[in-house]
Amino acid sequence: MISFMLTQMNVEAVMSRFPPQQREYFQSFPLWTVAFWAIGVFGGVIGCLLLLLKNRLAFHFLLASLIGAIVSNLGGLFLLGGMEVMRETGGLGLTVLPVAFAALLAYYARAVSR
Repeated sequence: MISFMLTQMNVEAVMSRFPPQQREYFQSFPLWTVAFWAIGVFGGVIGCLLLLLKNRLAFHFLLASLIGAIVSNLGGLFLLGGMEVMRETGGLGLTVLPVAFAALLAYYARAVSR
């Protein structure tokens, strides 16, 4: 969540750690990509808190998080030219990680809600 917010606020201390190609790629995101990224991030945070509270709504928030992660990451990779940028800079594996983690969390929340 903090990384998302610092990236969106374009904090130099965070953005300077990215290679120039990745930085330009992140700054070129259209509104729909940022919106789905936010759904992925905040849905995951709220879903995890609800999971800790053993609330059945956790699954729904974590499912929204998974959908947000899939759309923002895969949309960015395939529609916005991110595949080439992330492959060149060695960050391609890091784009798969949020989707896999969100899927595991949603699966776990579904399993414990039954």
